[in-house]
Amino acid sequence: MTIANNNVVHKQMPLTRRRILTLLKEKGKLTADELAQILQISSVAVRRHLTKLERDSLVQYDEVQRGMGRPSYVYDLGEAASAYFPQGYQALAVLVLETIRDLYGPEGIDAVFRVRSEHLINSYRPKITGENLTERLEQVSELRQEAGYMSQWQNQGDGVFTLTEANCPIFHAVEQHDCLCKQDQEVLSELLQADVVRTSNIREGDNTCSYEIRETTS
Repeated sequence: MTIANNNVVHKQMPLTRRRILTLLKEKGKLTADELAQILQISSVAVRRHLTKLERDSLVQYDEVQRGMGRPSYVYDLGEAASAYFPQGYQALAVLVLETIRDLYGPEGIDAVFRVRSEHLINSYRPKITGENLTERLEQVSELRQEAGYMSQWQNQGDGVFTLTEANCPIFHAVEQHDCLCKQDQEVLSELLQADVVRTSNIREGDNTCSYEIRETTS
């Protein structure tokens, strides 16, 4: 589940699953039987919903021994559930950037994003071990996928590749500061050791951010 699609996902998610997530958020760890009692539905139905929520990493469970007999499965919110509930992080990030701009001007914003780019390159570089562009593209795409960019690549032939990203997890910052788009392109070029040209941009109203990639000519 990607953060950008949460509103859509929430509307499409069955009401019972939404109620299960809300109960786990409000009350903490609960068993399927406890959830069934609160929701006034069968334990079998609850377990069916829990299985699908667990598949999407929205819930997780532990085996807990409660007295004699078989252990109980106690459910809690999973890693992906943090994105389900409203957060103020994006608004805070935008406010911080606006404050930096007010205090230090556009140069301050550029400096912040340059440091971010350097951090990304330094953290990703040890994981980019491919000896050719195809291997590096696969590794970079996987890293970007994990970061929420919904990234995929294709070999167009004649030494031309495309990288397409259907989501921009930093859109709220990009929306206000277009220099971040340029620096993101430079990060890709540095990691891929290739020439990278942007061909579409979510910030400008396109459905995806896309890049044409070739072996470096310099």
